[in-house]
Amino acid sequence: MSYLTDSSKLSGFWGARSQGLHRFWWGLRYAQPMTLLGTHLGRKDEYLAWFNTVEAPVLRHPASRWSFCQRTPSMVGPQAFHFFGVERVLSDNRGWHWRPWGENWLHNLHAFDDLVADGAENRFEWHEKLVTNWIVANAPGKGVGWRPHGLSRRIVNWIKWDLDKHGLNEVGRRNLVVQVRFLRQRLGVSMTAAYPTKAGKALLFAGAFFDDAEAAAWRKTGQSVLRTALKPSYMRARLGGGDAYRIAIIEDLLDLLQLDKVYPGILGRDEVGRSHDLVLPLLAMDGERGAAPALDGTEPVFFAEPKMHALRQYAQRLGLNAAA
Repeated sequence: MSYLTDSSKLSGFWGARSQGLHRFWWGLRYAQPMTLLGTHLGRKDEYLAWFNTVEAPVLRHPASRWSFCQRTPSMVGPQAFHFFGVERVLSDNRGWHWRPWGENWLHNLHAFDDLVADGAENRFEWHEKLVTNWIVANAPGKGVGWRPHGLSRRIVNWIKWDLDKHGLNEVGRRNLVVQVRFLRQRLGVSMTAAYPTKAGKALLFAGAFFDDAEAAAWRKTGQSVLRTALKPSYMRARLGGGDAYRIAIIEDLLDLLQLDKVYPGILGRDEVGRSHDLVLPLLAMDGERGAAPALDGTEPVFFAEPKMHALRQYAQRLGLNAAA
């Protein structure tokens, strides 16, 4: 799989000039009529109300708890957060949407990475209150917290947290269903070059975490998205953009391998084998490169990712030979 390390050529599909075709293709394949019609016929309120009709979700029984990858905490107080060298206090609900704090800072705030960071067990009460506050302060579809990057990441983090700490109560699990439904309905409409992998992963996690017909559909869609987004030609294009994407995709692939251990057989032998074959050469790569501008011409969204040594330790815990 060494061809993944060749970043000398960028796929035209992901190039800036091909973004119109790229968005059209994803939209044609994954967008749903309710999304296209509900938001363009003056029925946005009715469209969003559908997401709040949630029965008590049925959970799939896991075979084991989730094992986190080592990650630096970002929550430094009951309502205080530290991202990119800047510490701020979420004093009231307005802070979730306070634009002067900056888009990237807000995206990280809404992502809930601290739920899966080092020492999270010592901040469990903070996390419980934070999840409840987010649900109250962020109505479905409104605000930066419902944009695809942070939404996909938060879905996965909430599921990991519950698999390890059992932190989600009934309200939290119902709200998680709302979030996954919104992500699925918007899939293909708000797609960007870096987004498919995260969205596919979130749908796959939700499809494994919940156990009903709707969850099975999420899982099937997530697997379909990942099969496309993890094709070598697409990955090669993104790997030319610096370490940020490589580190993110390594954690994604390792998470998929662990998901199949927590829910044995949930991915299938082919998916497990593909994730295994893709992640090993990425773990072996060295070098530090700065992040490149987003290929779709928009301001890139950055998240605080784990360090490479932490990812290699994570891989070793999963039984992979991750020596550099």
